[in-house]
Amino acid sequence: MKLDIEFVRKQFNQLHDNPEFVFCSNAGGSYVANQVNTLMNHYNSHTRVQPYERYAPSSQAGEAMDRAIEGWAEALNISANELTIGPSTSMNTYVMAQAIGVDLGATDEIIVTNQDHEANSGVWRRKAEEKGAKIREWKVDLENGLLNLQQLDSLVNENTKWVFFAHCSNIVGTSNPASEITRRVKQNSNAKVFVDAVAHAPHHICDLKALGVDGYAFSLYKVYGPHQGLMYLNREIASNLTPQCHYFNIGDGKLFNPAGPQHAQVAACAGVLDYFDALHQHHFKDTLRAPQRMAPQKMTQLHSLISAHETELAAPILDFLGNNDKVRLLGKNHTRDNDRVPTIAFQPLKQSARAVSTKIQDMGIGCESGHFYAHRLLTDLGINADDGVVRVSLVHYNSTEEVEKILMALERAINH
Repeated sequence: MKLDIEFVRKQFNQLHDNPEFVFCSNAGGSYVANQVNTLMNHYNSHTRVQPYERYAPSSQAGEAMDRAIEGWAEALNISANELTIGPSTSMNTYVMAQAIGVDLGATDEIIVTNQDHEANSGVWRRKAEEKGAKIREWKVDLENGLLNLQQLDSLVNENTKWVFFAHCSNIVGTSNPASEITRRVKQNSNAKVFVDAVAHAPHHICDLKALGVDGYAFSLYKVYGPHQGLMYLNREIASNLTPQCHYFNIGDGKLFNPAGPQHAQVAACAGVLDYFDALHQHHFKDTLRAPQRMAPQKMTQLHSLISAHETELAAPILDFLGNNDKVRLLGKNHTRDNDRVPTIAFQPLKQSARAVSTKIQDMGIGCESGHFYAHRLLTDLGINADDGVVRVSLVHYNSTEEVEKILMALERAINH
């Protein structure tokens, strides 16, 4: 079975606004599925009141929010009280840093990487410095930007309190083996593991209990949804952390949400699941049929389709860039290890990244250049982070026809 790309693209009206334009900046924020916009419009048009009161619009508003919370908890295989929905992953990790910081001391150590987006690095570093805790850095290989598990083993010890890493780099595009990393950390310490999945979730929604992680966060605005961030924290760990909410909300499952929720945005989060459900029903018919509910098994089935399509999209771009002596491709130059998502970054060697991205954009291709909040990574790889790299980031609604246009634009921008 192959992904029905025609069906997929019908679920995103924005793809049809300008059929000649190719959008390949998805890692910065994807297009929004029609199902999400339907829920958002309905909420704002018919239930834009304070939720959870007895009168009809209010009770309906509360039901819409609960549907999103319960649906995402099921999809991630967690409990609803382990899920926080906040404005973004950057905000969610900032709040979490305040929560865990209370218990950090001078004898404690945390492990961070130089591969991560700053949202999963700077907040933890600042809090550790404030509390006098030791920061150990898990460094990437300077040739390819990848992490080595053997190096992690030498960093973990009895004083390690938390380990923070990305499920996938938003620059080198390689998915780190989260379950294996977590197993190794816990085999050698009592440390907790927190994973930034912002660059991974657009390609695969994971079963978090199966991963074994203690915390996990990603942004729905990069997963075809509204501008919200989802964060999981194991409830046993959460119960021992300092709440960051109003004191009277402690018993209401709002431990790590300092402000009130954005009601319409939260309700619209269910639209992403509605999209995934429509995608699953179209391809798998009655298999694991459960309308409007996306269990982890259904996500796994979708991942098999999405991954195969995305591998097909990425392969010719990686081949072109990997064999061009005018650029430095970051990360692996192939997809055969099944750990390469179609987030592809490269450093032009004869021009600035801004000059190349400008040329590509002028040819109707929506790519980007910059450091993409991975400033530490680029600096350590010897790249001027102020100029950064060119990034082409695809998702499953991109087509092979669009890849052909991208390749033509890359060839002209780099070689001429």
